[in-house]
Amino acid sequence: MDVSICITTYNHEKYISECLLSVLNQNFDGSFEIIVCNDNSTDATEKAIFAVKESHPKGSCIRYYNNTPNLGYVKNTLHSFNLAQGKYVAVLDGDDYFIDSKKLQKQFDFLEQNNNFSAVGGDSLVIYEDTDQPDHQFSRHVNRELSHEDLTDIKIMQTSTLFFRKDILKPDFPTDILSADRCLYLLAGCYGKIKILPETLSSYRQFAASLSKNVTYETMKKDFAIIPFILKYGKHYRPSSLKTYFYYTLMAYSKSMTLKQFNSAARGYLINNTLSKFSFNPLKLYHTLKWGAHTVKQKYHLKKQNNSFV
Repeated sequence: MDVSICITTYNHEKYISECLLSVLNQNFDGSFEIIVCNDNSTDATEKAIFAVKESHPKGSCIRYYNNTPNLGYVKNTLHSFNLAQGKYVAVLDGDDYFIDSKKLQKQFDFLEQNNNFSAVGGDSLVIYEDTDQPDHQFSRHVNRELSHEDLTDIKIMQTSTLFFRKDILKPDFPTDILSADRCLYLLAGCYGKIKILPETLSSYRQFAASLSKNVTYETMKKDFAIIPFILKYGKHYRPSSLKTYFYYTLMAYSKSMTLKQFNSAARGYLINNTLSKFSFNPLKLYHTLKWGAHTVKQKYHLKKQNNSFV
């Protein structure tokens, strides 16, 4: 099997058909399977999946599983990976879809021809499903080759564009975390570079009530469990760089936190950012400290503006 497309879904009856059809209608020369892991949806998601499976000429390649009871997002994602039989894995949420009909072919060809790369992504179109915000592109790294040093940047790619070598996966992948996507990117960096293709490959639906928009400080803090896991397999990662990254996400993305918690995250960010970029050159050290302080101040004002402090 060349490629396994791993789809996780929960209460996506409105979107899952479009998601599946965007995969089934791919122009791909190799063999592929679609692993659909339904996390015990309470709506008609299952009915919609079977309707596509039974009506589409390629529907037999859909392997369907329903979790009873539900596993939660991260464990369901890992469950889908464990079921995958392909040399490569493509990731897709049940409310997203592939835009480029040659997505799989482009990514498959790239990794087949570039052994020093462990994964390949692309840009995605962010679609605001229930707000008036205009659609926009996601990635800030389009058409770049990223090494492990680049993978602690923000907005690398959205998970619906990710395509990676299955053999990078590890049995001790952490499960009590929030951000399986960040962990996957960093893990891929342990085994090679990541290419971000210039094309817009997939959609990414945003909802006002989505988990990523309402996560608390304590939930976000769980992602620190990713650090020892990555250091175990990626000896070239600097601990201070990883800590800087996760203190930044804790400070910037937590939507509900106390001022004390913000100050704690900001302090961790400033210390580790300085350590990761330390230089005996006074001017460089000054700019590192100045930019770190500017970032903290900016995030603080955004938190106040959005009434995030409790």
